[in-house]
Amino acid sequence: MELNDLIQSVDIVEFISQFVDLEEKNGEYWGLSCFKDEKTPSFSVRRDPPLFYDYSSGIGGNLYTFVKHYYNCSNKEAVNIIKKYAGVDGEVFVRREKMAATVTCKKFSKKIKGVKQNSSKPLPDNYMERYEYSLDKLSVWLKEGISKESIDKFQVKYDAFSDRIVYPIRNVNGKIVNIGGRTLDPNWKEKKLRKYCYFFSWGTMNTIYGLSENMDSIQDKKEIILFEGCKSVLLADTWGIHNCGAILTSHLNPNQLRILIKLGCRVVFALDKDVRIREDKHIQKLKQYVNVEFLWDYEDLLNEKDAPVDQGQKVFEHLYDKRLVLR
Repeated sequence: MELNDLIQSVDIVEFISQFVDLEEKNGEYWGLSCFKDEKTPSFSVRRDPPLFYDYSSGIGGNLYTFVKHYYNCSNKEAVNIIKKYAGVDGEVFVRREKMAATVTCKKFSKKIKGVKQNSSKPLPDNYMERYEYSLDKLSVWLKEGISKESIDKFQVKYDAFSDRIVYPIRNVNGKIVNIGGRTLDPNWKEKKLRKYCYFFSWGTMNTIYGLSENMDSIQDKKEIILFEGCKSVLLADTWGIHNCGAILTSHLNPNQLRILIKLGCRVVFALDKDVRIREDKHIQKLKQYVNVEFLWDYEDLLNEKDAPVDQGQKVFEHLYDKRLVLR
């Protein structure tokens, strides 16, 4: 097949989302540059035409151009990378099953002026069946203290194609809206791979990881403990702490604010040590509606970038017992 046909067969947004967290704005996707360090998103991707442009580095073009620059590889190597992703076997094109999120994300409802809308559509209920259940591959998390029971509860599996631990991210109704992945490649930094990624681009994230799985415990305790990452939720679950969720980033967004207001219970923020809870405007707004508390490591029990669970159960429970009220 022709190179152009190969390039056109791959959804450029879906492909680049493996390496860049993209947010849709009026049909265009934006994220932080993967070619230069920056704090303000200047990396743009469009589906029509299927092109990207990185304003910080000046690099732009089609999918082929992106692959060449990202992997710093030859023309032939770039073609092979795209062929592997697309499912091309030799000269015969065997199209991969079209991912549900690719179909649903191609069209967006008309935007209400001034309001960001979530574009994530649910994936099939059986979506995780396409991935492998391999305790050998999942041993990285098992060795970090996560139990098999928690692995099973949250449907953690292995994706051979991307060599990543994968896990479903569900909305408040329990429907899968994205897949998270954690690379198992030991050389991920040298290869410029993202350690954690989402398999599909978000619109504006409209969920809290673990909320649907842990809803009963959260309602029973009338409290939700919020971490940044999903792994913290699994580790806490292993310790028997089931009223947990994760906001999947270091700050609360407007959609998550609305979810927590509707939930109506006490919210305890257990974000990473370097996060300034008091400076989050949405957390400040949340305290007008529900009781808000937070963990504060004033005894320096954690390392600079640690999550509150990273130094073990006893340290976490100590931090929880010493939690503060946000006033």
